[in-house]
Amino acid sequence: MKNNLATWDISEKDYPKNGSQKDKLKFFVKYAILAPSGHNTQPWSFGLDDEAMVINVYADRTRALPVIDPDDRELIISCGAAIANLTIAMKYFEYIPEIKFFPDIADNDLLACIRPLMGYEPAENDKKLFKAIKQRHTNRLPFAEDKIDPYLLQKLVSVVSEDRITLFVIDNDEKREEVIKLIEQGDRLQAANKSFCRELAQWVHPNRKDSKDGIPGYAFGLGDLVSFGTPFFIGNLNWGDIQAGRDRNLIKGSPVLAILVSNSYNPLDWLNTGIALEKLLLKAASEGIAASYLNQPVEIPELNEQLKNMLNLKGHPNLIIRMGYGKEVKPTPRREVDDVIK
Repeated sequence: MKNNLATWDISEKDYPKNGSQKDKLKFFVKYAILAPSGHNTQPWSFGLDDEAMVINVYADRTRALPVIDPDDRELIISCGAAIANLTIAMKYFEYIPEIKFFPDIADNDLLACIRPLMGYEPAENDKKLFKAIKQRHTNRLPFAEDKIDPYLLQKLVSVVSEDRITLFVIDNDEKREEVIKLIEQGDRLQAANKSFCRELAQWVHPNRKDSKDGIPGYAFGLGDLVSFGTPFFIGNLNWGDIQAGRDRNLIKGSPVLAILVSNSYNPLDWLNTGIALEKLLLKAASEGIAASYLNQPVEIPELNEQLKNMLNLKGHPNLIIRMGYGKEVKPTPRREVDDVIK
């Protein structure tokens, strides 16, 4: 396996059952870092307190995206997804995760303290979610035309049945077309924004580059030669119409288009959105369902407001997700666990 993909080569058999407390905490973090993140920035770090048996989860704002994500909303959602993986791994290895969100009001970067307590009996669903962590990869390629069974779709919706987070499925063809038009508009606006293009170009890499973060060209279905010129293309040419057409085709071929909505616009709800997102993605992956994102209308304030009014959403849209059955795709790179531990 290529060196920058080596973090995916992890097995439950490697669990240090007879190891130290620190060894066990570090092992849990190895699953946390397989979570998805915006542009694959991996904007997290972890502090291990082996004496107290606690993992502290921090936002790494040096990996922020100030143009596309000025409030660090997507950054914190990404950290929430990593927290979900942490707690799912703990449950699989028979620990109850005790979580305290934002435990230190003087430290905005400290998002959560998680203490694994012994004595948990993992249910069948816990085991499925854990095993899906390595299966889940963002799939940006076209999906098959196969529909998702309504009963299975309802099970996916129920995964996000938190008090403050809901999954809004767009099942009306007219509304779906309106959302597609907003996504197309978002593509054109973002492509015309030179600051956005420069920021994105920094995180899109040629296939042969050994970077341990960002999005390699193969994730977009690009070969080695084409992927080599992609960062220049993004940063210097107007690609809005091309991307708009591509996204329209992707959505039209996606059985499900849905929006993750939070009650409020604050860091706690963003964290909970990330936790709900990862549980949804893992449940989907366990059923052979792939997913990717089309967040343009959420990331542009005027389009965000139009989206809310168009769908009569009562909360705040955070992510637009398409789901369906797709070919297996390669994982994207990850930093080594030692690189993310403070």
